[in-house]
Amino acid sequence: MVHEEYKEMLSAHSLAALDTEAEHALNAHLSECAICREELDRWNASAAALALAANPAEPAPTVRERILDQIRAEAKNAQPESTSKVTSPQVLPFKQPPRNVWQSIGSLGAIAAAVVFAALLVSLIILWKQNREAHAELTKLSNETKSLQEDLARKNKALQMLAAPGTQMAELSATNMAPGASAKLAFDKNGHAMLMAKGLPAAPRGKAYQLWYIVGNKPMPGRVFTPDSAGNGVLEDQMPAVAMNSAVFAVTLEPASGMPTPTGAIFLHSGS
Repeated sequence: MVHEEYKEMLSAHSLAALDTEAEHALNAHLSECAICREELDRWNASAAALALAANPAEPAPTVRERILDQIRAEAKNAQPESTSKVTSPQVLPFKQPPRNVWQSIGSLGAIAAAVVFAALLVSLIILWKQNREAHAELTKLSNETKSLQEDLARKNKALQMLAAPGTQMAELSATNMAPGASAKLAFDKNGHAMLMAKGLPAAPRGKAYQLWYIVGNKPMPGRVFTPDSAGNGVLEDQMPAVAMNSAVFAVTLEPASGMPTPTGAIFLHSGS
């Protein structure tokens, strides 16, 4: 029962016209609602004022006699069984408002909405995780594809260089620093060189492999490269002109920025 329905019962309560059930319900509401208690006080004051508003008047002596004569006449004409009946005071029943079904449905709807919201939130979290995993996998595949494309491009370039007239090839063998490693160095008549190494150990942090062109006893620095996780590395460089006919080639481990003269151990070497 809502607040407005209780307010409608206040006037009947002040006139003692509520049935027992309605009166109990209203009393329970009054114990919690100060607004209704104040309004009931106003209704009670109005009822008292109405009771006291009429001025008392003394009836004429003949009125009493007429009333008594009328009562005696009605008693003679009444049926015997009717005299035994006692008329109970009539109490005006107050129709109890129906229970607010929509309010109950609304509460259930709010609970259902909360459950649905929680389910949607869980679904969104799962989708977000799946999307993140898919994105990571896609990035990994993209990087692998890019690496394969770059490797294929290098191999095509090496094949073109090897097929070009005047291209020379040198073999680099491993030292005891990298057993099983090997490399090939191809260079054309213009000095464009390409080193293709495999089986090299991973370079420590801050280190890289550097190519050297050695003419006589003088090493000339080439570029640096870092092999992949399988130990494979490709390097393109421009060979010094003096090294194109009688150079020895070597690969050492140096600082990643490269060095003007060798400082690290030799891993690959083309001469004795």
